Amino acid sequence: MTDRIARYQALIEVARHMSSVMDLPALLRSILSNARGVMQAEACSIFLPSPDSDELVLHAASAASEDREFVSIRVPRGTGVAWLVFDSRQTLNIEDALTDPRINRAAAKASGLVTRSMVSVPLLNGDHCLGVMQLLNALDRPHFDQGDIEIAEAYASLLASTLVRLEAERSAVATERARQELELAREIQDSFLPPPVRALPTCRIRMGFFPAREIGGDFYFVHALDAQRTLCGLGDVSGKGIPAALTMARATAEIRGLSGKIGADLGAWVTELNNVLCEELKQGRFIGMTFLLTDSATSTLQVCTAGQNPPACSNNSPWKPMPCRPHLPLGIMGGFTYQAETFPLRPGDYWALFSDGITEARNTAGLDLTEAVFLEQAPVGLNPPDTFNTLVKNWKDFVGSAPPHDDASLMVLLWRGPAPAPCFNCQCCLENLAPARAFIEEWARFSCFDDITAGQIVLACDEATTNVFRYAYGGHSGPIEFHAAIEDDHLIIRLIDQGTPADPAKIKGRDLDDLRPGGLGTVLLHNVFDTVDYAPQSRGTVLTLRKKIP
Repeated sequence: MTDRIARYQALIEVARHMSSVMDLPALLRSILSNARGVMQAEACSIFLPSPDSDELVLHAASAASEDREFVSIRVPRGTGVAWLVFDSRQTLNIEDALTDPRINRAAAKASGLVTRSMVSVPLLNGDHCLGVMQLLNALDRPHFDQGDIEIAEAYASLLASTLVRLEAERSAVATERARQELELAREIQDSFLPPPVRALPTCRIRMGFFPAREIGGDFYFVHALDAQRTLCGLGDVSGKGIPAALTMARATAEIRGLSGKIGADLGAWVTELNNVLCEELKQGRFIGMTFLLTDSATSTLQVCTAGQNPPACSNNSPWKPMPCRPHLPLGIMGGFTYQAETFPLRPGDYWALFSDGITEARNTAGLDLTEAVFLEQAPVGLNPPDTFNTLVKNWKDFVGSAPPHDDASLMVLLWRGPAPAPCFNCQCCLENLAPARAFIEEWARFSCFDDITAGQIVLACDEATTNVFRYAYGGHSGPIEFHAAIEDDHLIIRLIDQGTPADPAKIKGRDLDDLRPGGLGTVLLHNVFDTVDYAPQSRGTVLTLRKKIP
């Protein structure tokens, strides 16, 4: 009884140290050594299943002789005692191993020990067998008895817990490493993408990327080639995850490197790009892309599609897909000829590019969004951010809680064209309000304000002009200058007169039932513009109006 109590005390001591020891392989060896000593066995070992073959492999061992070295032992399925115990999940005590036919003689010989007696215990985690612990050769008795088996099974339980803990730690390390790799890959991918909003002299572009996983293969790009031309586009790399992201990075680098070689024909340049990608991409990789090349000198847009839907266009009218010749995705066939379509550009034109992750999005009912429904629901007459955000919202509302099955990306370009004339001079009188309104409206629309906001800007400036006529010139005609510009993403409008400076506080509005020109005072200006600045001069006043561009 005393010996049995001592054995359990040793077992409890091992269990006590399990929670504090972090070197789990060393802990396995410690448990084996402790078990061998307590059990008074010549050797103790663990066999675990190989992840690469249908074999049990010696994983760790402890022997009474400290200078003994264990060689790698691999036991094929269906041979030896270890497999019997592994498959049956039952402890097996062999009292006479010298004559028992179940012993794998090759494995016994490889161990360097003469196996006389053996206890084999499954390492169980619930109903799942993780491996087998074996005790060889009782040192102070002919064989192992029932008391030895009880202690051996207790040590086997400790070993199973250790293996589960080891696997959990390995899994946590692998998960964290994968998370860090994905985070790094996402940072690398983001570094190749332009910011989500690009404000160029002739257009404003908004872009968004919605990966199905942490990273994906969709991408977009914007390159200002010179003062007149801008190249932009959207791509969809075959596949997902890190391989697709790496292909995307290579493609964007090639596009940037070759963009300086674009001549008058976009199609010829895409043909050259395809030849380069066919040489560089791994077999089986390809890229669906759509390219846009704007030219303010000719007010034209060249479009070349390669394995993607054609772009859609709207100018205060329902969106419609534009007719474009289909071509193979890039990277499939070298020497293939790509051709571009040319369309006229008008101020206020919206152009939208979208990957199939948008139009083939699937909802919880298993239905696809489709290009027709996406464009039918697309907004008309909104400013750039509201247009883009509404398109994204419509797509997300359709998908709902369904998990994404593909990367999705969207690009919306609003064509403004060359900037309008920076100034307009006239006599300040009621007859000249119409051309002044036209000047202000042109700049409001060039600044990408929607119809309602543009109307408010025109109305506010109309009110300011009427106030100049009434108060600065006393109801008589006088010179007035209108200046407009875009500075730091703000529309700046200046009205310069040469009349008598008026105190803005004295320009009071009339009753709401008397809303004729000049009757709204300065309240409307402050409601429409972000800042209103009156600067009286020695002769006349400079009125500066500022409003943030959407």
